[in-house]
Amino acid sequence: MHVDMTTDIRRFLLMLPRPAVVLGAVLLLLVFPFGSLRSVHATMPSAPIEMAVLAIGEVAVDVDLTITLTVRSLVDTERMSLAITVPDGVDLIAGQTAWVGPMRAQESRVLSVTVRPRRAAFSVIQGAARIEFPDGTILGDVRSVNLSLGERSKQTLGLSPPQKTTTPGEFVIEFRDAP
Repeated sequence: MHVDMTTDIRRFLLMLPRPAVVLGAVLLLLVFPFGSLRSVHATMPSAPIEMAVLAIGEVAVDVDLTITLTVRSLVDTERMSLAITVPDGVDLIAGQTAWVGPMRAQESRVLSVTVRPRRAAFSVIQGAARIEFPDGTILGDVRSVNLSLGERSKQTLGLSPPQKTTTPGEFVIEFRDAP
């Protein structure tokens, strides 16, 4: 003997007049609007690392500057990758820009380079760290140091104003006078 568990529900819905079913659906949409479904989303897990990128010295054309990337692993890992990216217009004078190897939890690693900006132009030096897990998952983080060289008016000319995220999917554009 086969017992259909949905029979009672189906019979109840069939007994309701058609307008009552439509009204019930509309009330459900008012109570649980589709807009609230947009806010339900998954986020990418953050990398289990702490990191900082610092510039030590004077930021000026043809003057040496030391960039230091410091990373502390919060987990044991067999493969941690560290890298400092030096953009065009900035010369690498000394130091290693990359390192790969194992790290233990709470262990710190410092990557340091000496660079020399060659032109009066806005440049960004990035420090990156990433962990590759045995299952193929890769988590990482990137931090930047801005080298504000050159005239401010030339740096911001033609750029759109910065945007701030307030809630998922909503942006606020701020306009400010230059200092």
